Amino acid sequence: MNQTKEVRTRFAPSPTGFLHVGGARTALFNYLYARSQGGKFILRIEDTDQNRSTEDSFKIILESLQWLGIQWDEGPGVGGDHGPYIQSERLGIYKEYTDKLLKEKKAYRCFCTQEELEAKKKQAEAMGVPYVYDGLHANMSDEEVDAKLKAGIPYSIRFKTPSKTLIIDDIIQGKVKFETKLIGDFIIVKSDGFPSYNYAVVVDDALMKISHVIRGVGHLSNTPRQILLYEALGYEVPEFAHASEIVGMDGKKLSKRAGATSILAFRDLGYLPETFRNYMALLGWTSPDGREFLTSGELETIFDVHRCSKSPSTFDVFKKPKGGDEEVVTNFSDLAQIAEAMNPKSKLNWLSNRTIRDLNISKVLEALFPFIRDRKDIPEEVKNPSNTTLTSIVESVRVYLDNLTQAPDYIAEFFVTDLRIQSEEAAGFLKEGDGPKVVGEFYGMLKKEAPKTDEDYKNLMSKVGEISGQKGKTLYMPIRAATTGKSAGLELPILFPLLGKEKLLQRIEKTAAEVGISLSS
Repeated sequence: MNQTKEVRTRFAPSPTGFLHVGGARTALFNYLYARSQGGKFILRIEDTDQNRSTEDSFKIILESLQWLGIQWDEGPGVGGDHGPYIQSERLGIYKEYTDKLLKEKKAYRCFCTQEELEAKKKQAEAMGVPYVYDGLHANMSDEEVDAKLKAGIPYSIRFKTPSKTLIIDDIIQGKVKFETKLIGDFIIVKSDGFPSYNYAVVVDDALMKISHVIRGVGHLSNTPRQILLYEALGYEVPEFAHASEIVGMDGKKLSKRAGATSILAFRDLGYLPETFRNYMALLGWTSPDGREFLTSGELETIFDVHRCSKSPSTFDVFKKPKGGDEEVVTNFSDLAQIAEAMNPKSKLNWLSNRTIRDLNISKVLEALFPFIRDRKDIPEEVKNPSNTTLTSIVESVRVYLDNLTQAPDYIAEFFVTDLRIQSEEAAGFLKEGDGPKVVGEFYGMLKKEAPKTDEDYKNLMSKVGEISGQKGKTLYMPIRAATTGKSAGLELPILFPLLGKEKLLQRIEKTAAEVGISLSS
């Protein structure tokens, strides 16, 4: 391909559902490659399936792309020189090209009924051979065609497939060979007058001057049909790049249930768009220097589709199923079930933690607001990205966050006024063994000293350990239970400086009284 030619890529979803992982990756790869090459990224809506296309789905797809930060240069809401960008608004354009193909005898009307076609398929199955349409109406005379048209017999339009060998030099998959005699004459216009997918996509890509068609490997089998149509219409064939298959933790193709999870579900589970872009970019692509944590700016600069691998890429967000399908989460519209199914050791969580730690604190606070907005245990005056107390708390705890849904409980911890012991386990740490002794020593030493930093509190707890003869769990768990009422949570040296000495003393007095521990004065 001429390297001076402008790179133009596209994403063309059907508005028949939400944007899922596979579709989002396709959109991202197209977007990043266009950006890295100084080209244009086009969004086109393929809504020729009128029975399944909905306005709600159209809006959700746009919302999903906008959340991911994928901005299109041409498309719905933006316009451009090659519109319309919604296929149902382009029917007149398809008809013009269909008439041309019919006139040139490169296509013909097929009057076969659905029943007749089904019978031919069953006959092929019975004979143990692949079904290929027999071209029954390919050579009808104009008079025969006119007679059927006047009789009002329904018809589709088929492309007259030439018999040849096609060799596709795919950017990712390498050289792939197809024999067109195994394809047969395929439908380009359905009986309802709407173009087939393979036909509409070629006309649109040609007229929109798409230079690179980047999509999932599942579309590889469509490519020979599309190349034949490019050639028949007299258009230059774009470069093709079919991205690797995405598999789950069990190595099997990502299930419809897991793979069909809406991208917006990850937003609602507290993942930042920067994180998800980074994660999806690594599903089948590697950076030149092997780094995995990459900013959006870096991705838009260095992404190259030529570095994509044809080996399957693992979507490790969900846990590996323990058994059959019955153990796979079945309702992926339920956020609680999605959260339960997620793999805590996934690369997504690792990248998310890095992003939350490294991102400008103002952006983290802004993204955090929806998760604290309705929390009654966090003061209203604190629910402001510019609040200094909130900023200080989030700065301290963000190193522990894998997603933003984990933050509200940490934040609320700092504003507990009526502390109570939360579990039998926590109560046990206070009452059993040397728990009372540890709590008493910690309380007495805290009253005498003036710790300010995390190191101060670490040293204070070490001294308590030396005096009480305790270490590890038997040292820290009684202190945690006494100061938080819980048996798990934020690391104590991080929590204590933010709570402050006086609040810690009040908390210990409260929990000690609850379980009957006598504190030293």
